Amino acid sequence: MTPHRPPRKRRTTDLQIALLAVLLPLALAEGDPMNPNTDWFQKAGYGVFVHYLAGLQNNREQLHSLGRQTSWDECVREFDTESFADTMAEVGAGYVLFTVMQIGRELIAPSAAFDRISGYRPGEACATRDLIEDLYQSLSRRNIPLMLYYTGDGPRGDPKAGPAFGWQSPVTAEFVENWGSVAQEYGERYGDKVVGWWVDGCYPWIGYDDGKLAAFSKALKAGNPKRIVAFNRGVDPKVLSYTPHEDYTCGEQNHFFDMPVSRFLDGEQWHLLSYLGTGWGHPGTQYGKRELGEYVFDVNQRGGVVSIDVLLFRDGSLDRSQVEMLKAVREELTTGKTRPPIPPGNLAYRKQAKLLSLDGTHELTVNSGVHFPRLGVDGHLDTIALAGGEWPWTYEVDLVDTAGVQRIKVTFGSGYATRFEFRVSADGANWQTAASKADHDGTPFEAAFDPVKARYVRVCAQKPDGPDQPGAQMSVAELEVYE
Repeated sequence: MTPHRPPRKRRTTDLQIALLAVLLPLALAEGDPMNPNTDWFQKAGYGVFVHYLAGLQNNREQLHSLGRQTSWDECVREFDTESFADTMAEVGAGYVLFTVMQIGRELIAPSAAFDRISGYRPGEACATRDLIEDLYQSLSRRNIPLMLYYTGDGPRGDPKAGPAFGWQSPVTAEFVENWGSVAQEYGERYGDKVVGWWVDGCYPWIGYDDGKLAAFSKALKAGNPKRIVAFNRGVDPKVLSYTPHEDYTCGEQNHFFDMPVSRFLDGEQWHLLSYLGTGWGHPGTQYGKRELGEYVFDVNQRGGVVSIDVLLFRDGSLDRSQVEMLKAVREELTTGKTRPPIPPGNLAYRKQAKLLSLDGTHELTVNSGVHFPRLGVDGHLDTIALAGGEWPWTYEVDLVDTAGVQRIKVTFGSGYATRFEFRVSADGANWQTAASKADHDGTPFEAAFDPVKARYVRVCAQKPDGPDQPGAQMSVAELEVYE
């Protein structure tokens, strides 16, 4: 009889270990378990955000109103959801973020909870038309998800509704419960027809904390536990997380600039919201098609999502120039391709850049309105980045990923610094000088040094600091950074 032998243990080879080290992170990135409810949101790439308010669409002094001013109820009834949804389909919106209310008593759909608590009768504050339902019906026929804008400070500007809900600063648990009941009613009514909320005015300085945000989040997810929520903590220098009770970052910014390191930030889906015009709901655009399209593409390639605020007219139409910009964004998301660095290995290629004062405390204007920051890292020596308003100035590039930087090269344009420094930082706050040069003659300058962990790189031009000196105000044709 053959004696029993235990099964032979399989040995893990060095090759298998190496493969695991490469494949496991990729597998996690493909199906990151941090918050699967945001998967659809990330795949959407970008969405359209609109302000629809009594002070805009129903104020004849505002462009948004098309010169009409009626009762709020009549204004809401005039909104053409089919025309609006057609435009959203035309621009390839991955979702729509639509305003329910802001500060005042005017809401875009009936709410028994609002009427009961505020004391207003149906139609006096909340529209009798259910614009949320009608928006859903029109958008869903075009496979466009609907998200809603709400606030954490409620109808604080209304002399009747504000006190009735218990508004005060700091906010109380009672106020959050009362105001949350309106969102809860909507959530239970619409179920999976509403897939997300973006909630403004939930600032720490008016009393919001994790306890109040937890209660608010529960109300906002009524009727659809997979509904994603973000709370606005204010405009920060960059996109930040806020609370474990939100699913994605609020990301309110004044520019399309910040870039995600990865898809999730402290467990939240990375998301940024900013405006296309010169302010919220303003017409026109302060960006070029290629510039904005490639920015959104790059954000999405790194796992992030971008919401773009545009002007919305009373009848549901959009500013045509903004429509063309949004179409360019979707075109880039659909057909764009990753671009290998120029030269190979250059970490600064196509990264976000700034024109700063010499000490880095404030941003400078673009010289002549054409020498944009990105032109110093675009891979083309015939374009330049140049600041206006100050002779000595700083060119800064955000590498996004922290790397062991050990070589930097700068090629100047027609204007060059005769004395300058390369400075590097891992956090954007603590800087060290990696190399310096005096009595420079304007030729390309390259410095190698021991590796330094850095995410941010600066060229700080100290001389000339005025006219009638050797050299001229620095212009950067190309900044290159290497590990």
